[in-house]
Amino acid sequence: MMTFAEFAAQLERGLTTVRPRLEIGLAKVGALAETLAEAYPGHYQPGWPQLADSTIEDKQTHGWPVPSPLKRTGDMAASYKTVVDVAELAMVIGSHDPKALWQEMGTSRGIPPRPVCEPALKNSLPYAGDVFGEIAVSILTGKDLRK
Repeated sequence: MMTFAEFAAQLERGLTTVRPRLEIGLAKVGALAETLAEAYPGHYQPGWPQLADSTIEDKQTHGWPVPSPLKRTGDMAASYKTVVDVAELAMVIGSHDPKALWQEMGTSRGIPPRPVCEPALKNSLPYAGDVFGEIAVSILTGKDLRK
């Protein structure tokens, strides 16, 4: 059993590793969210409306996969990226493709919302709990749980 003084010393040593461990954790969760976001286009997700007949016809005319919502060439799916801001200990996912924003939020011109980033983050939360839980236990116990 550990004495209070030993536990305090362990916490003191662990504090120096908190920030780098959190950065690694954010990168791990971000990688999962990015993988999910890249996989969603082309497959109906819960809550997504069916494609309009005119969209199906346009996709068929151009030889794109049907119905394959949000996927034509695959460029938009490949555009989703995560960025970890180490200064703020924050992670964001998004795309520089304006069409991705229009699809995520919908438009006043008739494009219904078909979110990708929001469910990718939401579906990454259980993994985030595991990752950051392991980090907390590792800091508190002084043991590297990856071994």
